[in-house]
Amino acid sequence: MSEISATHMIPSQSVVDRPARTRLAYLDGWRGLSIALVLIGHFFPVPGINLGVLGVEFFFVLSGRLMAEILFIERYPLKKFFKRRFSRIYPALLVFVVIAMVALSGTFIAFKWKAALTALTFTYNYAGILVTRAGALDHIWSLCVEEHAYVILALISVFVASRGRVVPLLVALALLAMVNGAVSYWFLHMDYETSYWRTDVHIASILLSAAICLLKADDQLPALLKGPFVAPAAAAAAVLLFMDAVPTPIHYLLAVPLLALAVNTLDFSSGYLSGVLSALPMTMLGLWSYSLYLWQQPFYKFVYEQGSNPWPMLAGVFACALCSYYLIERPAREWLNRNW
Repeated sequence: MSEISATHMIPSQSVVDRPARTRLAYLDGWRGLSIALVLIGHFFPVPGINLGVLGVEFFFVLSGRLMAEILFIERYPLKKFFKRRFSRIYPALLVFVVIAMVALSGTFIAFKWKAALTALTFTYNYAGILVTRAGALDHIWSLCVEEHAYVILALISVFVASRGRVVPLLVALALLAMVNGAVSYWFLHMDYETSYWRTDVHIASILLSAAICLLKADDQLPALLKGPFVAPAAAAAAVLLFMDAVPTPIHYLLAVPLLALAVNTLDFSSGYLSGVLSALPMTMLGLWSYSLYLWQQPFYKFVYEQGSNPWPMLAGVFACALCSYYLIERPAREWLNRNW
C-alpha cells in the first residue's frame, strides 16, 4: 500500500512553532503488520477470517492518522504534498502495470490497455465494477480509495479553516459512508466488491481515523482511551469482529472504528507493544510494503485460482518487490523530490 511517512507531531502544537516531524518506528511496524496480514491471507489463508481484507483496513486507518497529521496539524503545503504523493506512488505503479501487462499476456490473468488505463488513472475501483476488470489489478481498488481520500481531505483542509469544524464533518461523512455500505450490501443485495470497493463507502476507514487523530491532537480524547492497553484491546476486538462468522457490514460498522482507535492510541500503549512493532523485521516490511502490495496480486492469483505452490510464488513476490523498491520506487522518489 502507498506509504505516508510514519511521523508524528506533538499534540496541540501551533503551526508556527511546530517541531520537525520525527519518525515513529512503531507506525512503520504497523504498516509492516498490514502487509504481513495481506500476504498471509493471500498465500496461506487462515480458516474463518480473511486476513487480506483485514490487512487493507490496517493500511487505511494508518493513512487516516498520517493524513490528518500532515494536512490539518502540520498544514503541509498542498502543492508539495501532492508532488510527494505522486513521486511516492506513481513511478512504481506505472512500472508494475506496464510489466504486468506484458509479462502476463497469454496467461489466464492477462489484461489489456483499458484495464491498465483505469489502474493508472485511479478509477479502477469503479471501472472494475461498471466497465472492465482484470484479476492481476484487482488490488488497485484500495489505492484508488486512498488517492481519492488525499484529494477529499486536502479540499477539506482548504475550505474548512477551523479544526473544531473539521472533526464533526469527518465523522458525519464517515457515518454516511458506513451507512451507504450497509445499505448497499444488506438491503440492495450488492456483492462485496460492488459495495466495498467504492470510495463513497470505504473512505469511512480513513475519515474515522483522521477524526480520532485530531481529537487526540487537541487533547479531547477521554482519559479512559489513553490507557496502555487500549490499542491492543481495540485491535484484538477488531480482529475478532472480522471473523467470517460476523456479517460483512458489521466488520465496517464496528471493527473499523476499533482499528481507527487502536492506531491512534498506539502512542499511549505499553513499551512491549511498541517494541514488537518497532522490531527490524516489522519496520523493514513496512518500508517495502507498497512494492510488496503492488506485486503480490498476480502471484496470488496463480495460487488462488490455479493451486500453485505458495512458497515459490511468495518468493517471486519478494524478488519483484525488492527490485521495484530499490531500482524504481526509492530512486524515482528521491530524484523527483530533489528536482521537481
